[in-house]
Amino acid sequence: MEKKQLTLSNYQIAINFFLVLISVAFLFWVNYSIITSWFGKNGPANLGSIEVSYVSMGRFLVDFGFKTWAPYWYLGFPFHIFYTPLLPILESLLHNLLGVPLWEGYRLLTGIAFILGPISVFFLGWKLSKKIIGGLIAGALFSVGPTLFYFIAAGKEVADDRIALDFWDPRRFTNLVRWGEGPHLLSIVFMPLAALFYLRFIEKRNYKNLILTAIFVGLTALTNAIGLFSVILFIGIVTFVKLSQAKENPIKYLKLAIITGWVSLGFVSFWYNLKFISNFFQEGSGGSSFLVSTFPWGWVIGAVAVILLYFVNRKIIKNFAIATSLWWFLVFFGVVAIYYLSAPANESFRRVEVLPQALRYMVEVDLSFSLLLGVIVAWIFSLVTKKVKILRYLESFLVMGIIALTYLYAKPYFVIAQESSSSVVDLNITREKEVSTWLEKNIDQKKGERIFIPGNYGFYLNFYTNIWQLRGGLFQASSNYWPDHTHYQMANGDDSEIAKAWLTIINAKYAIITTPGSGELYKEIKNFPRFEQFKVVYQDKGDIFYETNLVRPSMAKIVNLASLKSLKVPEKADDKENLLNYADWLENSGKTETTFEVKDNDNYVIRGEIGEGEGLLVQMSADSGWRAKDKLNGKGVGIGKDLMGYLMLYPKVGKFEIELHHGVSWEEIVGYLFTIATIAGIIWLKFRSKLKIF
Repeated sequence: MEKKQLTLSNYQIAINFFLVLISVAFLFWVNYSIITSWFGKNGPANLGSIEVSYVSMGRFLVDFGFKTWAPYWYLGFPFHIFYTPLLPILESLLHNLLGVPLWEGYRLLTGIAFILGPISVFFLGWKLSKKIIGGLIAGALFSVGPTLFYFIAAGKEVADDRIALDFWDPRRFTNLVRWGEGPHLLSIVFMPLAALFYLRFIEKRNYKNLILTAIFVGLTALTNAIGLFSVILFIGIVTFVKLSQAKENPIKYLKLAIITGWVSLGFVSFWYNLKFISNFFQEGSGGSSFLVSTFPWGWVIGAVAVILLYFVNRKIIKNFAIATSLWWFLVFFGVVAIYYLSAPANESFRRVEVLPQALRYMVEVDLSFSLLLGVIVAWIFSLVTKKVKILRYLESFLVMGIIALTYLYAKPYFVIAQESSSSVVDLNITREKEVSTWLEKNIDQKKGERIFIPGNYGFYLNFYTNIWQLRGGLFQASSNYWPDHTHYQMANGDDSEIAKAWLTIINAKYAIITTPGSGELYKEIKNFPRFEQFKVVYQDKGDIFYETNLVRPSMAKIVNLASLKSLKVPEKADDKENLLNYADWLENSGKTETTFEVKDNDNYVIRGEIGEGEGLLVQMSADSGWRAKDKLNGKGVGIGKDLMGYLMLYPKVGKFEIELHHGVSWEEIVGYLFTIATIAGIIWLKFRSKLKIF
């Protein structure tokens, strides 16, 4: 009898291995069939895709390595806050080690991510549902299924944003090919695996699964913030459901979540330091505003809802897998639904973002819904097979049936997807290239000359060149408060004096203005008479290049410190009085000229002569990484910040030759130390300590 049972067990293991193997192979094949034409192309499929930002970051790494300062975007910013680094680093490694062109490398990495994401979802679905069919349904539906928002978003806004006319595109395909959300899709390779190992960790409570959870949470965090929020939410929901359903010692699940959070943060704090965290997540301030605006009654309703959910989990939905996947789905669904239903498309500025970049969670809605459906089907299958045990052997046939149905449904889409993903824009013949080429010939990059340039021209400028501009590829990189507000005012304002003041404040040599006849995609500039006060130096194809004729064009200016005390911070980007006062102070409070020389991204030389009661303003963002030394006297130079966030230097009276250097900041050092301490602590707890933390 014992031998027979052992044989049966081995037989079942072999069957399960075969089913897992064929499920993974099928998911790999169906996703490869969709995305196969994406590979091997050296350019975007859509000129309006944001992927140019991620490719430009890869170019920064290839051309400059890990410099600590990036002067090209947002009045300059510390390079380590440019974005989550994994995808750009992988692009640069492919280029440097294998000679893969950057854009081709981006396509290779994101195409692989497109294929592997549903496979990760399969493994999470299998773990959560404890059935292979649960995992396969989750992986297959996420591979080819439509988003729910094709059918429920107001005004068919999402449904109109499809690639295929006669097929409901998987939303993640549209997001990749049309809109360039490569880092988001790459994070979906890691995020389900982080969730899977966390489930294993709370079951087994051992070091191996804690470390694996932290590694995959870390990889998710280093890839994309959306994926990071998603896995944090999953861990929070798992903890809440366990707290609700536990019969004894429920607090242990809260303890396990805290340990996981500590180790995960420690692993990535070399990048997720204090500066990065505070800067990167500022885009989510809309969600914070929403929470504040609902106080107190919204908070009361929320507290009541949490209490009700606690009893629902404890008394009604007693199945852990269903409760977890259901609440995960409903949170994502609610975030996206609130965003779309809070205001019509033509008033999108009024839409409420409960989480940062709310509309991008649509892919997570699809993922969590696929997972929920897989869990429910697996639960029903388990109930049936408990009553009729012989039916448990039908799982193999169900797997084959799911594979067959998925294939029949997806087959017509393969040709459509391959055709659309094979598109590639020739970046050598775009208007963006023409504009960048003219600017490169007319800007002195050794002087750090900056420009104002809108829309898609700005997105592509630093793919082609190293010219400094007001804006850039990703707002999260901005460490200065003003660039986004300045850009909005320059695009939408109607006051010529304010326009001139801002161009003076940002030290822009040229203002590139796109008219309705421009080939630029977004044409965001309005109220063109504002710029007629400036000299036209180039005009072609609906684009007008104005020279601003700055009174003091150097990036470093001698200024009067006493006058600075009387200036006030503008309340908004259209605070005319304070803006004009500040611009006048920049132009006229000091008369001595300086020279500003760019050595490289981290090093600059400023020469001039300063008088009593004067300071030296550098029109780059202040930062804790700046260091300054006067070469003439060998002494350090005092460093500060002015009211607009610019760098202020305080050299001794007389002639100076300042060597300005940007290096590692104290925030980065603290992050490095926290990562080292975390790794050391984990090793110590594992091998040396008798403390039982689990």
